[in-house]
Amino acid sequence: MIRRLLLSHLSIALLFLVLLEFPLGYLYIQQERERAITEVEHQAEALAVFADEAIRISRMDQLAELVSSNSRRINAGVVIVDPAGRVIVSSRTLADAEKNELPQQPDIKAILNDRQSLGRSHGEIDGVPHVNITVPLGSAVTVHGAVRLTVREDSLGVDVSRVWMSLSAIDLVLLAGVFALVVVLVRWVRKPVRELEKATKRLADGQGFKPASVLTGPPELRQLAVTFNGMASRLQQLIASQRAFAAEASHQLKTPLAALRLRLETLEPYIALRARHNLEAALAETDRLARMVDGLLAMAAFEESSLVREPVDLDALVYDRAQTWAPVVARSGVNLTVSGTRIGEVWAVPGAIEQIIDNLLANALRVSPKGSTITLERRWQFPGKSRRYEGAAELHVIDQGPGMSEEHRQRAFERFWRAPGSGKDGTGLGLAIVQQLTRAGGGEVFLLPAVGTGLDVVIALLPVHDETPRQSGEKWGLFRRLFASRGRHSATGRKATSCGGPGDTPAPG
Repeated sequence: MIRRLLLSHLSIALLFLVLLEFPLGYLYIQQERERAITEVEHQAEALAVFADEAIRISRMDQLAELVSSNSRRINAGVVIVDPAGRVIVSSRTLADAEKNELPQQPDIKAILNDRQSLGRSHGEIDGVPHVNITVPLGSAVTVHGAVRLTVREDSLGVDVSRVWMSLSAIDLVLLAGVFALVVVLVRWVRKPVRELEKATKRLADGQGFKPASVLTGPPELRQLAVTFNGMASRLQQLIASQRAFAAEASHQLKTPLAALRLRLETLEPYIALRARHNLEAALAETDRLARMVDGLLAMAAFEESSLVREPVDLDALVYDRAQTWAPVVARSGVNLTVSGTRIGEVWAVPGAIEQIIDNLLANALRVSPKGSTITLERRWQFPGKSRRYEGAAELHVIDQGPGMSEEHRQRAFERFWRAPGSGKDGTGLGLAIVQQLTRAGGGEVFLLPAVGTGLDVVIALLPVHDETPRQSGEKWGLFRRLFASRGRHSATGRKATSCGGPGDTPAPG
């Protein structure tokens, strides 16, 4: 903002100064030139008085000395002619051609023929522009001749370059004043704007709301700060009440659900065999409702906690969760494989990677047929040429289930949404929790079709060696650009491979 305001104000000030000072400078130069010419005219008139007296008393030697001294004093050429235009005396030697042309010169003719009181003409001597000032000898009634002073045009008036340099210096001083004034004005306006920006960022990052100052800045910004503080306070109250309701409602449901399940289990001996499937369905729905309540409690706890990103070892966590899930996956007749490139540390919320992998493995296991394989694969994604500074670390969880259509993949992160035909044991909260945990660490999650059949869930994370954790606006831009042009997922070379390093072997099962 400060650059735009400075540029606009300085441009306007500079335009104003240019439009004002060019005419002013031109008029000043012309005025000084006319003043100098008038001074030369006065010198010519004074010389004419003394010359007329010297001619009247026939003191030609005195006249020659007078012409010579005045020529040196005013740095001008002096010529005195008689009424016929013949040269009486001259400060410099004139050629015959110049002498013959004198009577025809406009300024000489104006005095001798037209009886004017002043003659002026322009000419060149050796290529240098000169001004000729001519006045009559004698009275207005009887003209005894004429006195002509010839001066260089560049000696008239003031030094033009000095005038423009002086005006330029004034411009610089004025522009410096405008610059200082704009800086003070911008800081006065910018301070409350920056406070509003910081308050908005704290509110958006969930760091707690600190009211913006309403005592500084223009009245409009102070009123905006008052309005923003009120809005933020009401928004926090609404969010707090919503979270409290979700947490309290979920917590209050846990005990009745546990009691309901116990009562259903105690009914089992009294239920006829042909109605036993209804009891099992009721127990399954009770379990699903309990899992949904647990998911809501987890999300409520996640939203209320103060989240701090820290470096976590992605490779170690992947192998740890693979070993934990290996027996469960094996009992379902599904293979679990770990593959890919060693990643190292990434930015994440403590405990988030474990929950993400657990949720994704649970979802993958639910849809994987017997004999299929679930793959945990680590990769580098390069949006540009620089691996170190632009690469994003990716964790792929790939199953060989039925997969999802494009429409279903777009809706999969909605809370409580379940794909048609996915069964009744899901809660519709797993992917929503995964997305929330991933974004809390500065990353993003994407759903892509796997090769053949199945789903490829991509967790894109920021590597620690790349940079410090980014702000939310920056992380969104990075990962949106990362996956905007990928289209349908290409999984060439997706086969599980063993990577060097401790534990880089497929997990059991």
